[in-house]
Amino acid sequence: MRVKMKPRYRGGTRLSKREFVDQPWLCGMLTLRHMEDRLQLGLWPSVPGCAAGSLGILWRPELAACAFGTISFAGVEQAGGRWCYQVWYCEVHNLPDPVSLQLLQNAVEINHDPS
Repeated sequence: MRVKMKPRYRGGTRLSKREFVDQPWLCGMLTLRHMEDRLQLGLWPSVPGCAAGSLGILWRPELAACAFGTISFAGVEQAGGRWCYQVWYCEVHNLPDPVSLQLLQNAVEINHDPS
């Protein structure tokens, strides 16, 4: 799925509203896969022939919120050699209404207790 993404945390610290808004969008393709017996959500450049690395990797992702053209995923990422909590705010355009409603229903049913 093609998205525009902005992370809500930097190095485990929540960004201020200004920092969040002022950062550039990362545009790419979201890919969910199993790696090392865990789920991995990756954002990859979606330019044909681009061999660059990932734009971001989120481990143990869960659906945190969904409202029609936006989806937020929570998980952990490695930053500076340590594991940090992260939330990705993603904008998805032209998502069919039934898919959006199903994602919203899934988000309601998930236990978001961080422990």
